[in-house]
Amino acid sequence: MLQLVREIPISIVIEAAPSQRRGFLFHLAAGFSKDVDPLSGMTVNLVLVDQWLSDLKVNLEKAAFISFAEVMAVARLTLLERANKEAATLQSISFREERGWAFSWNSEDSQDVLNFSYAHYLESFPKNGKFDLLKVVFHWRRLQDGEEDFQHEGFKLLKGLSLKESVDLHESLHECVGHRLASGSFLQKVEILHLGAGYSVSVP
Repeated sequence: MLQLVREIPISIVIEAAPSQRRGFLFHLAAGFSKDVDPLSGMTVNLVLVDQWLSDLKVNLEKAAFISFAEVMAVARLTLLERANKEAATLQSISFREERGWAFSWNSEDSQDVLNFSYAHYLESFPKNGKFDLLKVVFHWRRLQDGEEDFQHEGFKLLKGLSLKESVDLHESLHECVGHRLASGSFLQKVEILHLGAGYSVSVP
């Protein structure tokens, strides 16, 4: 089914404790689907969707949250209620932070599952003498109650990996896929973008 996606900028404050206040600038994207009206040929009313997102932006920006899971829960519940009233389906929600990481949910997942992605940059100096800048993107699947620092977990996995030959790095990262944390959250995919050479590899 066709999914229509709309996006807006939004500022979020996370305050796990009085001394742990952080601000984030996200691009919030939400995808909706709806059966096509045979008479009008119309599907989801984008004017309504824009209003839903505008209202959600106001509500999220005036509150401080203790976790990203709480932010997603509020966003999902709000948009689900609006969509249901219009016989539409909420298919996905994505919060992409201005500094290059993101968390998301889609309708195939339970409400307790979130997907986080973090990019890490590595300098590679292979034997042929050509320098390459690698962008390694870890895709983590957060299960219920998992509150790990996924960016830090990614740094831990990268520490000590061989960067001399890209094939060695690819094999090492392939072995990392499936790495499970204490909460049950796990690494579901790794993307390696060879920015200088102009190609990318995804594992698995």
